[in-house]
Amino acid sequence: MSTAATTGLIDIAPWTEQVLTVGVAAARFAFAFVMVPIFSPQVMPATVRNSIIIAFGLIALSMPLGFRPGELAASDWLWLFAKEIIAGVTIGFFFGTVIWAMGAAGEIIDTKVGATIGQLVDPLSGMQESITATLLSRLAQILFVSAGGITLLVGTIMLSYTVWPLGPGGMRFDAQAVRLFEGEFGRMFTLAFIFSAPVILVLYVIDLGMGLLNRFAQQFNVFSLSMPIKAAAATAVILMLLPFLADAVLRDIGSRRDVADAVLEQVGRPQAEEAPR
Repeated sequence: MSTAATTGLIDIAPWTEQVLTVGVAAARFAFAFVMVPIFSPQVMPATVRNSIIIAFGLIALSMPLGFRPGELAASDWLWLFAKEIIAGVTIGFFFGTVIWAMGAAGEIIDTKVGATIGQLVDPLSGMQESITATLLSRLAQILFVSAGGITLLVGTIMLSYTVWPLGPGGMRFDAQAVRLFEGEFGRMFTLAFIFSAPVILVLYVIDLGMGLLNRFAQQFNVFSLSMPIKAAAATAVILMLLPFLADAVLRDIGSRRDVADAVLEQVGRPQAEEAPR
């Protein structure tokens, strides 16, 4: 085993190589944070956000490395950076799905109401969303922070270095790992449907009533009358559902550690099995 594999980077490498390695290590944190929409420039200044990311990247100075930074060519550094991006996106994806599901549920509701013409810029994600989508995604983001989601995310990234160590060796995605991502995509859309289903059901009942009203009182302008009624009904149902939605989000956040462990084990399994050889 080489000296670089057992000695911390700070003990053996010149400062230029240390800076490069810290920058590469910070990429895993940076792209994991990008996938969770709570670190947008509208909420956190870029200087503060980048300082936090670099501070986490400094853990590379104390990690045992399985390679010598001075022996890597430019192409090796590019591949190492790409690998860290993939690792960060992979981890962040499994933590951000419940927030995206809440936002998607709000978009579905506003589409049924006919209120998608009113768009707001969500300061946490920096994207335009409908009013209900902004409310529900903001609720999910607040619950994520208050329930310790950031601590859980950072802890998972730290743990990932034991499965996906910082080095040229790549992660391997087999059919089972791909099925994990496929299942998470399906779960996200399922959650969006479940979150919006009670409101959509009420709105369909209102549409049925408006259709009957239009059948027997054709003088009414049903279109202009239905939109405020549907908006008021949707708002009332959402307010009644908020405790249940909050509980569902909190339970989902609590399950993220087990899901992340399964992802780390599955994606890192081939590499771990080949290590003794």
